[in-house]
Amino acid sequence: MRYSRQLFVIGETGQRKLENATVAVAGLGGLGCNVITHLASAGVENFIVIDDQSIEESNLNRQFIYTEKDIGKSKPERMAWWIKRLNPEATVKELEFTISDDTASRIGECDLIMDCLDNYDARMALNKYAYNKNIKMVHGGAEALVGQVTVIIPNVTPCLQCIFPKRKPDETPSISPMVGTIGSIQAMEAIKILSVRHSPLVGKLLTIDQSDNMYRMTDIGKDNNCGCCSGKI
Repeated sequence: MRYSRQLFVIGETGQRKLENATVAVAGLGGLGCNVITHLASAGVENFIVIDDQSIEESNLNRQFIYTEKDIGKSKPERMAWWIKRLNPEATVKELEFTISDDTASRIGECDLIMDCLDNYDARMALNKYAYNKNIKMVHGGAEALVGQVTVIIPNVTPCLQCIFPKRKPDETPSISPMVGTIGSIQAMEAIKILSVRHSPLVGKLLTIDQSDNMYRMTDIGKDNNCGCCSGKI
């Protein structure tokens, strides 16, 4: 059986939950490539993939599903091909647009959102959409040799704007092992949430610095002046 080895971890009920869940992945770059590969391989069968970019040569150092022959092609289109290659049973909704307060509703219904974006404004629009729609979200970010992961649960945890209230640069240095590490942790948190098997990173921010291989866990609290979730927890 394809999933027999992981049934010892998540059980048959957990496996069915993975197969029945719909996961939206926003951002199909280095993080998104890793997240989707792990989730599709683990048995998630319903994806919504969102990105507004075509494939560029500078993507190829870390976005491993794309090749030189893909340069200029749509990321959602190629990602759908990749998912079907990993899991022929999967269905994929391809969306090619820039996420903003005005467009986020195009994502539609899903059970979990994976934040794999590298644009601050798009992240905050995604955060607001997830919070207003009561959809759990797994955030991941990476810059050079530092990255972080947390789980956002509306009305339970601080939202992403509480944690990162100040705008950060959109264009950041990026290397494959770092985004691979963060993307893998994001995927594992998603599997935990969907299978309801283990406790995820709720109310905590995991920060990783690969320059000294330090993993740090920090408790995070709500910002009472947050423009997104203030008064909602």
